[in-house]
Amino acid sequence: MAKLNIQLCPETGICSLIKEDGKKIDMIASEADQLRQASGDPEKIKAVLAQVDPKFSEELDTEELNQIATELK
Repeated sequence: MAKLNIQLCPETGICSLIKEDGKKIDMIASEADQLRQASGDPEKIKAVLAQVDPKFSEELDTEELNQIATELK
């Protein structure tokens, strides 16, 4: 079962990542694009997310980072 609820609006490109405990991060289209470009490298993904919300980024585990990399290709 997925640990994150990843929502990506196809029209606006806005992306939301929602953890099981309800913590959430919203990214504008350019930030979501940076996340896609970092795909495959969990540390780069974490760095992109840290620019938006450092605390959220620090709380992500390896499984969640891998899920982001897989779903946002």
